[in-house]
Amino acid sequence: MKDTKWLFNMILILLFSADAMGQSRAKKEHNHPSGNMHAVGTGINLPIGNFSLTHSVGVAAEYSWSHYRFGKMDVKPVKPFGLIANSGIAYYPGKKEAAGNYPYKYPAYTFLHLFGGVMYNPWNKGLINFSLGPALGMYNGINRFNIGAKLDGTYFFNEKFGISPVLIMMKEQGADALWLIAIKASYCF
Repeated sequence: MKDTKWLFNMILILLFSADAMGQSRAKKEHNHPSGNMHAVGTGINLPIGNFSLTHSVGVAAEYSWSHYRFGKMDVKPVKPFGLIANSGIAYYPGKKEAAGNYPYKYPAYTFLHLFGGVMYNPWNKGLINFSLGPALGMYNGINRFNIGAKLDGTYFFNEKFGISPVLIMMKEQGADALWLIAIKASYCF
């Protein structure tokens, strides 16, 4: 009877320890994103096309929110698509030119936006997002409602810092679209 009890206890110990070791080697996988909810960024915006003829390199600052998708994550999310909200401001100083014998300086252009969109996390170190929405363009003392859109891809160095190339479009009714390319640095929290 003593031998049977001893054998039974040894079998139980082996089974539980094998199960515990198997759990420790299990693949680390989430069914939810494991990043940060907020990101703030600043960047340098370069006008292209007609906008580059009248305005110089601009500066921008923005805030973005998404459900735990910013920063380097433990693993790639099981559901790679998510939503993003973004707001920001950009400032573009006007260029100087000569109109005949008279110098002329174009007024500065300020662009405020509030965008919503979709983001895709193809891997745990980065994301691609497309967002669009309403904006306010301020030029020469006149404020006008615009629409805008933005496509960017972010690579995260770690859980807090990332860098992004960005393509931006700003459109005012009755005018051609203004296009920009930008480089942005982000801090996630």
